[in-house]
Amino acid sequence: MRIINFYIFKAIIGSTLLVLGVLLSLGAFIEFISQLDDIGTGAYGFFEALSYTALKLPRFAGGVLPVSVLLGGLLGMGALATHSELIVLRASGVSLARIGEAAFYTGVVLAVIGALLSEFVSPPLDRYARQMKALAKNSEVGIAGGGSAWLRDGNLFFNINRAEDGIGFGGVYVYRINVDGDGLVAIGRSRSADVDVFNNWSFEDYGETNFSPEGITVFDRPNAVEPGKLNPDVLDLTEVRTSSLGAAELWRYIQYLKNNGLDAEEYEIAFWGRIAAIAGIAIMCVLAVPFVMGSLRTSGAGARMLVGVAIGLIYFLMNNTLKDSAEVFNLSPVLMGWAPTILLAVVAGTLISRTR
Repeated sequence: MRIINFYIFKAIIGSTLLVLGVLLSLGAFIEFISQLDDIGTGAYGFFEALSYTALKLPRFAGGVLPVSVLLGGLLGMGALATHSELIVLRASGVSLARIGEAAFYTGVVLAVIGALLSEFVSPPLDRYARQMKALAKNSEVGIAGGGSAWLRDGNLFFNINRAEDGIGFGGVYVYRINVDGDGLVAIGRSRSADVDVFNNWSFEDYGETNFSPEGITVFDRPNAVEPGKLNPDVLDLTEVRTSSLGAAELWRYIQYLKNNGLDAEEYEIAFWGRIAAIAGIAIMCVLAVPFVMGSLRTSGAGARMLVGVAIGLIYFLMNNTLKDSAEVFNLSPVLMGWAPTILLAVVAGTLISRTR
C-alpha cells in the first residue's frame, strides 16, 4: 500500500507544482503590470516594483493552492488513467476508495504546506511589502515605529496609537509646529484619520488646543481637513488586513473586538474561511479521482483543465457569495466559512460512491 500511496503522491505533486508555477508566473506578471502606474512616485522604481511583486507571491500562492491541487490532481491522475495504470491498479484488486484514500493523503500533505504558507510565510511578507512600498513612495515623509506609529507631513506630526491587542490602531494625535520648526503651536486629537484623493488629511471627531501669546484656545469639530502631501499608502499601513495576519493573530484580534463590543463578523468569516480552504485542499485531491476514473478517463489534458477551472471558479464564487451574504444577512460566520468546503466534500463522496 505504501508503494501505491507514493506512486499517486508523486503523480499529483509533480502536476500540482507545474500548475502552481504557471499560475504564479501569470499572477506575478499581472501584479507587476499593476505597479507600473506607481513607478516613479517618490523612490519607488523598477526594482522596488519587482521586489514588491516577489513579496506578494506567497500570498497569491496560498490563494490559488486549492485550485492548483485540483488541476494537478486531474492532470496527474489523468495521466495515470490515460496510460491505463489506474486500470491495472483496479484489476489488481485495489478499490476506488483505496485510490481515493491515497489521493487524500497527498492532499493532507499539501494542506499542511498551505497552512504553513498562510500562517508563517505569507502574512509577514505581505506586511513588509506594504511597508516597503509605502516608504518608497513617500520618501519625503518622516516615518518611525515603536509602540505607536509616528508620521511627519510638513509641519504636522502624527502619533497613531496601537490598540490594546497590539494589532489595530486607536486614536490619532496631531502636533503642529510653526513654520520655523522650533515651536509647538497646537495639539489635536482625532478618533480616526484618512487621506482624500487630493492627499489632504481628513479627521473625524477632531478636537484641537492652540497655543499663542494671547493664551490657549480649545475647539471641537465633527470633521476637519488639513492640506498635506502624504500618499494614502502610508495610512494604509495602519489598517488591519486579514491577508497580513496569521490565523493565530486573526483569532486574537477577533477576541479583542468581541471583548470590546465591536463588530468582528468580517474577521470571523475570514478566519473560518481560511481554515476551511486549507481543509478543502485535501478534498480537491479526492475530487479528481471520480472524474479521471469516470467521464474524463479517455479525455485529454485540455478537457481536464477545463473541468478543473470550472470547479475552481464555482468554488471561488461560492466563497465570495456566501461571505457577502453572511455580512448582509447576519448569518453564522462558521457556517458560511465552512459551507463551500462541506459541499465540496459531499460532492466528492457522492461521485466516488457512484463511480465504478
